[in-house]
Amino acid sequence: MSDKKVWKLGKGIGKAVQALLFLLLLFCLLWKAEQILKLDMGHRGTDNVNGFYAEPENSIEVLFIGSSTMFCTADPLVLYEEYGITSYDFGSSAQPFELSLLYMQEALKTQKPKVIMLEVLSIGNELDTNKADNLNYGLTDLPFSKEKAAGIYDMFRQDKGAGLSYLIPMVQYKDRWQELTREDFTDKESGYDPRNYTKGAYTPDLVAASPLDFSSYYEEEPFAIPERNLEIFDRMVKLCEENDIALVLFKSPNVGWNIGQTKAVQALCEEYDLPFIDFFSLMEELGIDPAADFRDNSHLNRYGSRKASVYLGEYLTQRYDLGNYLATDSINSWDIALENRAHDRANEQVGNMQGLPDYMGALPYEGHTIAFSATGNTENMAGFLQELAAAFGVDQEEILKGGSFVVRDGQCISGLVGTSDSSWRWEEGFDSFLLTGYSITYNREMYQLVDNGITILVYDHTWERLVDVAGFDAYDPSYSIRPE
Repeated sequence: MSDKKVWKLGKGIGKAVQALLFLLLLFCLLWKAEQILKLDMGHRGTDNVNGFYAEPENSIEVLFIGSSTMFCTADPLVLYEEYGITSYDFGSSAQPFELSLLYMQEALKTQKPKVIMLEVLSIGNELDTNKADNLNYGLTDLPFSKEKAAGIYDMFRQDKGAGLSYLIPMVQYKDRWQELTREDFTDKESGYDPRNYTKGAYTPDLVAASPLDFSSYYEEEPFAIPERNLEIFDRMVKLCEENDIALVLFKSPNVGWNIGQTKAVQALCEEYDLPFIDFFSLMEELGIDPAADFRDNSHLNRYGSRKASVYLGEYLTQRYDLGNYLATDSINSWDIALENRAHDRANEQVGNMQGLPDYMGALPYEGHTIAFSATGNTENMAGFLQELAAAFGVDQEEILKGGSFVVRDGQCISGLVGTSDSSWRWEEGFDSFLLTGYSITYNREMYQLVDNGITILVYDHTWERLVDVAGFDAYDPSYSIRPE
């Protein structure tokens, strides 16, 4: 080969490499832009999906699939704490039945569960592609795959253009740049931890405003499972059979479901010789209280979920060969999740406290930064302030004149900033704080909730988030005042 031909070949290869590098760079930039632009669905989808893919491969023995009624009923941490079962709630809010199949297919790429438990709320609903939220919850964070592409193609048989926006989130959220906040950048930086310490469950400490009325459940109406959903269900059954997975169906109690739907699911399970757990028929046995165990008409709260989860754990351990991972010496993902739940519950308790004595007793010092600011006439709480100052090495007489100080991990790091002193500033990651003798400023938001008394700001520097701000009036410290 002549030198000229070698030179031309080399030049051609060089251009090809340059083009390849350009395309690679463009792909990386578009991918990063997509991560920032796409909407964070929180517990409705993002947390559950990203958390699932963060789990070690083949570590999940029981997989729950379905909509929000599923992840408000089955609490994997209760199953682990009580029975040592490693499980995960892999679902999304208002999940269409088509997505339940897709989630099942995705899950089996990284996990080999022994049991899949399917919550059947959506089995009677035909897919409505106009309900964008339902699809966004489930599809936004699901990674691109041939299964996702095939599923979307099938769902949007009549409107391929609309389906493309769900396949590529960049298309769906390209106009969201005007809504971006600092959190869209800081929460998705390289240090972002996708692990979900709730294992997909959402069990808030909320109680419905009034007792749920389930009397309409027994008003049987004509009902038939749509043919399309029967086809999807048959594919689910075959997928589980091919992978030697036990499939169990269950129905969480919610207002709107009726006994006719239950009978249809029971008949389907009999046809396929599959077990079905009907929580409507178990409510009295499990002590599920319509007045105390629901957060709204469709979802159990923390207390109802625990009752249902204990039952599920007992049911599973009696029928399937599951490991008890509590009995092992090694620390696993569920052990860490239990520790994180305790951390979160400690933060939650602070936000629920009212009176000053209870509030002080609930304050978690380890892993937290706490700012105290005394203002105005504090004569009525002089004894409390002097004890507080003594506990953290602050001048007991000076604090009665007003002033602020900061405690980190139980140790004072600021000294007392009095009313005549200059300000004191500190930063925690992306968060900034400014302390004066009169107030506490967090991220440019100034707090002085009482004219005469004490304001307390609690910041979790382990998780880098504000936990609570509460003020207590010196004349009535039995009631906390919080910013609106």
